[in-house]
Amino acid sequence: MPLRSLHALLLRGLAAFICLLTGCSTGADLPHTAEHDATVPTITLQGYRFHAQTFGQADKPALIVLHGGPGADYRYLLGLQALADDYLVLFYDQRGSGLSPRVPAQEISLDSYLADLDAFVDHIGQGRAVHLLGHSWGAMLASAYTGRHPGKVRRLVLAEPGFLDSASLAHLPQGGWPGWTVAWGMARAWLQQWAVEAEGDPYARRDFLLGAMMPLFQVPNTCDGAVPQVDGWRAGSPAFDATVGRMMSDAAYAASLDFRAGVDRFDGPVLFLAGQCSTTMGEAQQRRHMAHFRHARLVTVAQAGHFLFNEQPKASMEIVRSFLGEPD
Repeated sequence: MPLRSLHALLLRGLAAFICLLTGCSTGADLPHTAEHDATVPTITLQGYRFHAQTFGQADKPALIVLHGGPGADYRYLLGLQALADDYLVLFYDQRGSGLSPRVPAQEISLDSYLADLDAFVDHIGQGRAVHLLGHSWGAMLASAYTGRHPGKVRRLVLAEPGFLDSASLAHLPQGGWPGWTVAWGMARAWLQQWAVEAEGDPYARRDFLLGAMMPLFQVPNTCDGAVPQVDGWRAGSPAFDATVGRMMSDAAYAASLDFRAGVDRFDGPVLFLAGQCSTTMGEAQQRRHMAHFRHARLVTVAQAGHFLFNEQPKASMEIVRSFLGEPD
């Protein structure tokens, strides 16, 4: 047996043993992306098959929902499909994320994200302005898109965007020693990845590794102090590497990111949402963001943290529905 194959076999055996002792997942349930599973619902735009779904009737006003991350997917936001009684609601996994096909990180950038969103706006809007709703990273994208295409956006919902420029980035926690619990979790996740079957899917193991590690670094922005648990299909390592990964290794790149350029030209209404118990991206951070928009308001969702659509789904939904239903 070649040395490389023996090394891989030993790692997979050790990973399985660790998981047997600790009760962790071996990654056997890691779902296939659209390029490997023909049953995944897709919309093809710009020559790329996005994992995407629409809910509602085509003659209703269009609402596009943008998930967080970077590298997450829209599964945790699917409760918003309840808005389909009044809107044509579109969800999609961003390029290189969720169940959308994987591409090299070098092919992903803020410009490519915004070009993809523009293609969806034209596809679903059919010449009409659309509503945008983004959460966390998705809210940052929605803000940047509105700055570039203010005439294509009707109403804007920004739920806890992390930062919009270098000034607001400075208010987010900086990295440091994560502690022994996180360090052990990282080591265990590194071992787990070798139990993932990666034949024909070169991104599978790194996607699994990212998905296992992401919860370890979640700040407990919840009212009970626990790390939030949200549903997702599959983490997208190329999307993470192209954004957060690059920011971690290139301070100049991080400082250059601007998600608010041009938003002062947007004349439509903007709703900021903050979780009452969100400590890093809550009310104080959202008030900093609001200053860049002409017509912005803030609603704080009681007894909710950063994942307000999951922690307080009914209250969050009512706030969004009321805002979108106001006369223009």
